[in-house]
Amino acid sequence: MTTAASRWEWLDFDEEESRQIRDFLSHQAEGEGVDPLRIGASVRDRMADNLFPGTSTQYTRLRYVILAPALLSKRGVTLEGLEGSQAALNTAIDLANRSEKGVIGRRKRERDFVRLYWTAIGEWKLLTSVGGDRRDVTVENGWEAFRFSGRADEDGSPLSEARVRWDPKVVKLAGDFWMRKDSKSPKIHCTKAEVDYLLDRWLALAEEPALAALASQVKAGRVVSKAAYPWDVAMTGHARAKDDLQRAKAISMVCWTAQLAYNCALVGRARKLEADSAEAAWQKKAGQLDAMQEKLDKLLGDWQKAVVAELSDLGPWTKEETWEPLGDRSARRFLAACAQRLVDGKRDLTSRDWADSVRKRENSVNPAPKLAHATHLATWSGTPEMANRWDFRWKACVKAFMFDAENPHG
Repeated sequence: MTTAASRWEWLDFDEEESRQIRDFLSHQAEGEGVDPLRIGASVRDRMADNLFPGTSTQYTRLRYVILAPALLSKRGVTLEGLEGSQAALNTAIDLANRSEKGVIGRRKRERDFVRLYWTAIGEWKLLTSVGGDRRDVTVENGWEAFRFSGRADEDGSPLSEARVRWDPKVVKLAGDFWMRKDSKSPKIHCTKAEVDYLLDRWLALAEEPALAALASQVKAGRVVSKAAYPWDVAMTGHARAKDDLQRAKAISMVCWTAQLAYNCALVGRARKLEADSAEAAWQKKAGQLDAMQEKLDKLLGDWQKAVVAELSDLGPWTKEETWEPLGDRSARRFLAACAQRLVDGKRDLTSRDWADSVRKRENSVNPAPKLAHATHLATWSGTPEMANRWDFRWKACVKAFMFDAENPHG
């Protein structure tokens, strides 16, 4: 299996790195927001960016991608007063969508959705740099660009002081938003015009990622949002995206295996620590380790069913080079070894062999390894640490975006 090098480049822009950190810390569904084996940011998040560029686990509803520029375009909105303007719009959206999920500002009215969704705005090229420098694509420059939009000098030539340019269709959609009768109590659902525009933006993404393939399925009237995982969607006519999703599926399986083995070892070490009468953080809640074991047993049952079905696809992943350019060399070596154990039939994740493997990995990359040091282990709360299977932001974000795209209002 080969993949063009351009598909897997990693750009180290400061804004992008910040988003990765926020993404990493926001994976609440995967445990305590920690990455004991240090494979999350370099493997999971890079894969997610490749499949679904411009997305984040913090994103909730698709219309915020339109609401952000709409707010910046509103007459009277200033950069100094942006927080107050967002609080007012957040309140209006909440009141108009009381039964809806994913409404920003329900707990904190001044929640900054403009900056939160800015990655999507830049990645999907709703706003582009006039000079080609991505660092120009900032909220401040975006606000300023609306002030120059449509203005001309004495000779009728467009003013070009702005360092960035909004797509003319965004300017129109932003204007249409404020012209609508319900602009004072806006719905969280996209209009059909907004959906059509965003689908076209996805289709225009470089290298035709899975997000573009999903857009084509939605435009064809197919329902994709009911899929449990992105690789369950039939990618008609998109062989490249289908290959990328199959790659993601295999990566997900191998990493899930390592994470479950780690959690099994974690519970085993915690039991031993308790047997030695040591004090630990999880003891603050009665029955915490039993509850952890119950969750882990359920996950192991799900894993056993999945690995039987997917084992035949893991052969290429026993080779370190297959993992390039994900992770550093030590991560690639570790994950290739995990795949090899599976291919060799070693599927008892509670075994000494698996425990030794994840312990060595954690000890080499984690400054506070729990499996190797009782002091660090004693600080563990007793909850799973990244024990769920990765879906690369599917359930956290992309699935909801697809649902909104499938169900426009107005």
